[in-house]
Amino acid sequence: MADAKHQLIVRNLQEVVGDEELRRILQKPDTSLAVYWGTATTGRPHVGYFVPVIKLADMLHAGCKVIILFADLHAYLDNMKAPWPLLRLRTQYYESVIKGMLKSIKVPLEQLVFVRGADYQLAEPYSQDVYRLLAITSVRDARKAGAEVVKQVSNPLVSGLLYPLLQALDEVHLRVDAQFGGVDQRKIFMFAEKYLPHLKQRKRVHLMNPMVPGLAGAKMSSSEADSKIDLLDSPADVEHKLSGALCPPSMSADQGNGVLSFLKYVVFPLTPPDVGLSLSGCSKTYKDYTALELDYLSGSVSAESLKDAVAKCLNERLDVIRADFQDEHLANLAKRAYPSTADIVTASSSKWMLTRWFDVILKNYWVRSLGHLLAPFLPSFLTNFGHVSLDEPETVTGSKSDVFKVMDDAINNSPVIKDKEAVLSAFEEEFPNSRPEVSVILSRLDRLRCLWSMTPSGLPHLGHSIPLRKLAHLSQFDGVHVIILVNNVAAHLEDNVPWDLVVARGEFCRTVLNSLFVALGGRSHQLICLLGSEFQYSGDYMLNFYRLVSLVPEADCVAASDFSPKATSNDGDQQSPGDLGDAEGPVASGSVERCLLGRLLLPCTDLVDTVYLGADVRIASPTRAQARRIFQQKFVSSFTQTNETVHLSHPMLLSLQAETVPLSPGSQEITAQPMRTCVPASRFQGPPTAQTLANQLEDCVLPLVEPAIPGAEKVPLASVKRRLKRAFCQPGNVTINPVLDIYRLVLLPDLPAGSPIIINRSEKNGGPLRICPTNADTESRWNELRNSFAQMLLHPGDLKPAVEEALSFRNPDSISARLSRALPPWPELSKLLDAAFPAPNSGSSKTKQKPKNTPLSNGEDTVSSVKQNTKGT
Repeated sequence: MADAKHQLIVRNLQEVVGDEELRRILQKPDTSLAVYWGTATTGRPHVGYFVPVIKLADMLHAGCKVIILFADLHAYLDNMKAPWPLLRLRTQYYESVIKGMLKSIKVPLEQLVFVRGADYQLAEPYSQDVYRLLAITSVRDARKAGAEVVKQVSNPLVSGLLYPLLQALDEVHLRVDAQFGGVDQRKIFMFAEKYLPHLKQRKRVHLMNPMVPGLAGAKMSSSEADSKIDLLDSPADVEHKLSGALCPPSMSADQGNGVLSFLKYVVFPLTPPDVGLSLSGCSKTYKDYTALELDYLSGSVSAESLKDAVAKCLNERLDVIRADFQDEHLANLAKRAYPSTADIVTASSSKWMLTRWFDVILKNYWVRSLGHLLAPFLPSFLTNFGHVSLDEPETVTGSKSDVFKVMDDAINNSPVIKDKEAVLSAFEEEFPNSRPEVSVILSRLDRLRCLWSMTPSGLPHLGHSIPLRKLAHLSQFDGVHVIILVNNVAAHLEDNVPWDLVVARGEFCRTVLNSLFVALGGRSHQLICLLGSEFQYSGDYMLNFYRLVSLVPEADCVAASDFSPKATSNDGDQQSPGDLGDAEGPVASGSVERCLLGRLLLPCTDLVDTVYLGADVRIASPTRAQARRIFQQKFVSSFTQTNETVHLSHPMLLSLQAETVPLSPGSQEITAQPMRTCVPASRFQGPPTAQTLANQLEDCVLPLVEPAIPGAEKVPLASVKRRLKRAFCQPGNVTINPVLDIYRLVLLPDLPAGSPIIINRSEKNGGPLRICPTNADTESRWNELRNSFAQMLLHPGDLKPAVEEALSFRNPDSISARLSRALPPWPELSKLLDAAFPAPNSGSSKTKQKPKNTPLSNGEDTVSSVKQNTKGT
């Protein structure tokens, strides 16, 4: 029995991958093989679809559970072959014609399940698996997998790289044992075989049927009208197209003879073996295809006889489908799903004129709303142009995050800005030259949403106080709301946080950053701190993400990404399946190929975050703000009708360590990266040889909260003395001086206006240094302090203790003391810390963390390295 089922399932297939597993499942009693076949709802289905449909019939006769997936989301990702408003209609059309095909070959429809992709591909479990797969898939593997099925263009969209991932995940979320498709899907099937085990999923069986050549000899395509016979073509059209089909006398079906291929894969499987196939002008009856092909190749059978046989077989089946589409509803569906070019042009032009007319008297928001409200009362020529309606058909939707709804309600029900001039002045103070852009926003809004985000690859650090101090100041005004996004999902996409630690890492960082905002004087009731995992899995967010990636070329993602050669691979003994080794040299197309796909797509998720959270202002490092501004200008207008966000930048602390690179005899270059978050060395999980690197990375940063050292105080900035002692602070160097930068960016803003800077020095070094310029504002005091260090009136041996004292927990006004008062009690905080950064061998993390060759980026710390050339130092 199992052998008979197996023979029926694999009949006429070109390839089977996993045949042993197929046989094992078929031999299990009371178990049916679950198999799915998916089709992207793009061009009109053609008679070539009879090939897979006939195989599906074989599988049904073998007792299989068959799912037909209408992959509307895949269709949209495939180079935007169809806009969203048409995809729902096309899905309905596909279902109708495929049901007709099955009915024409007498397959009971109740044995089938029809599934629409968007009905489950926007669910949270599916979206989570998308992120997990993005984090381990290399760009090269994604591109290779989709090469046969995604349209290849000179400047490809990043959506084409997502296509194979979604198809692989369909196997998991449809809960099937096998996937069936054309042999052109082979690379995607092999992609699934390679990557799904890394998600702890079993390999599925892959069944591949041959691709039937079109009438011109190439693969028959739904998108190439001249190569196909449509399922609704008239009998005369079918005969006409077949009469012009290529049928070379010396070419077999396997060599690309389209007519013979139809006979082999469509006509003979539908011909009862005991009856056989009779040809016009031929007295012989053929009961198997092989004999017919031999006779044709030998010249015993004419091409016209073959074409007549194909036309007769097809028209008998197509008569069933054509009869169904005599129904007015189905006939209208066909026209609406595939409108003519003239219909589209007329509808677009007329709808544009109607919208422009409304735009004169109403704002855009009301145009969108009233357009549909007034449609029933407008003349039909204004709302219905041919077969294209102004009222868009039902389209895909996704669930909205509950967190988003709460945030929206809280902001929209809060007091409005009372003094816009004061708000503008505050922005100008914190972000010089921002007044013109912010004033434009305030001219149309009574409330502002200011967004700042960080990626929790490691511990929050002192550098994060710089943007939060500015936002805390702005929050003093009613109507100015601060949104902190702890983008823990992005940290996973960067391959910096294992999936099982994503939420715990986010919760710890949220706790610390919330407390830091309050410690800096921010109004907590005007702060919303979100984790990416709280809304980035929701259906409406993912739909926006898929819409955006269908607009963005790969080259633009590369330009907006902070790629570096070292970021293109993983180090250590825990390699992802996409790891291809270290990349050397400058960033180029080769290194992008080796990059993880999740990292490449970060500019897209970043823009979706901005739009989804409704940010009016977003702040970041100078380089990141500029990259976001350029990316937004290119794509946001095509992606959404909301107004563009203003991007402002803030300064950044330098890493505590600098690198000195010899240039030539007697000269050297000093470079410094920004301060970047890192995993505490005591919690690093990786090979022993990498522990030294972890310790070095830890010396570059001042974490706000870190695991307590035995015997040390459990307070914020507990290691400030040790790390400042090791910090780079070259005498007289004011260009690259992380200790001096801490004074400028962290300590001076806390100093009351008019108060002098007093730095204690020994009597040997001249006694206390008092800096009190006539105009004792922050900038004047900084300039004098800087000059004192440049002139070596202030030595590193005096500056470091002064900074340590000012940051010390024992100073009640210090940032560490204020943060301590705002943080939860240490036992509670320690519990969060241990969950976010589990101790080695604790078993909390299934994936080892890997230190990179450079400090981990926190998602905001992207600035060009500061460089200084020195001679004779």
